[in-house]
Amino acid sequence: MYTLINGSQKNVVGNSRKFLEYVSKYLDEYEIYDLKKKNFKAILKNIDESNGIIIAFSLYVDAPNSLTISFLDYVYDSNIDLKQQRLYVIINCGFKEGEQNINALNIIKRWCIKVNAKYSGSILIGAGEVVGNPKFKFFSKSALNSLKKFGIFISNGVESKDMITTIDYLTSSSYCKIANFFWNKKAKGNKLRRKNHQKKTG
Repeated sequence: MYTLINGSQKNVVGNSRKFLEYVSKYLDEYEIYDLKKKNFKAILKNIDESNGIIIAFSLYVDAPNSLTISFLDYVYDSNIDLKQQRLYVIINCGFKEGEQNINALNIIKRWCIKVNAKYSGSILIGAGEVVGNPKFKFFSKSALNSLKKFGIFISNGVESKDMITTIDYLTSSSYCKIANFFWNKKAKGNKLRRKNHQKKTG
């Protein structure tokens, strides 16, 4: 039994949930939890009975988001024995380069030392919004293939190397243009205009 923890503050609609579901296809038994402060206790109980933990979250200012950090603190304060637990990590970010997730991963590695969990590998995903969207699977082949390998490592109960992925075929400038297009479209959908931003910050 594996405990899969979705630390995304977008909850079930976030890409972290999608990546956990992708990995779960290679696991026999698992339980996925969408992290909420009211279910910390239930998750902790499940962790105590599981063979391994997979935690997924998106990058916020070079670190795990506040919800994920609150959960990590809760586990630390509980004094639960995690010596026999393998911990795997999935981090995704909006930057094209998966390397942007390294600082957040180092925070998790330090936490593993404090709680005596056995850190067992990670996958650091760049351009998470692209990789998590089936419409863009043409650009995500290498990232999805790495997720598959990661899931197989976990199912075999062995350590994985830290994998870093990005998207295929798109240059950084092309990626930025596409990202700006979608951000502007989303802003218009929320009735935001550039002049509104300028009034507040100018």
